[in-house]
Amino acid sequence: MKDHYINHLNVLHNEINIQIAKKFEGKLDNELTTKQVLLLELIKAGVASTKDLADKLNVSTSAVSQLLNKLEDKGYIERFINPKNRREIVLNLADRANQYFNDLAFLKDEINRELYGKLSLEELKQLTKILEKLQVIANENS
Repeated sequence: MKDHYINHLNVLHNEINIQIAKKFEGKLDNELTTKQVLLLELIKAGVASTKDLADKLNVSTSAVSQLLNKLEDKGYIERFINPKNRREIVLNLADRANQYFNDLAFLKDEINRELYGKLSLEELKQLTKILEKLQVIANENS
């Protein structure tokens, strides 16, 4: 009986994610691949070296270098030589990447309000409590 509910939750979760993805379609810059977006998010979070980026993405440093080259060519990042250590390259998000993240935040907020705004306050509280519990369980298992 419990397995039925677990499977049904998985199906529902996937269907919701598909619907959310459809709402994002065509509203953001479509020229970025998933790995490029992940790379931008890591750079935004302060991961600065090619090796660290490769480790986080579980790819080779040469693959990261290729991704960085494409992002730089498209105007999403800027690379500078660190004046204190000339062997080190400093990565910064360019204005285009910052605009992408601003647009993304606005769109996420809009979609979340549309989705969660139809729930009552009590339902929102219940959902929050359940998701917080799942987060604790997921963190214990990682």
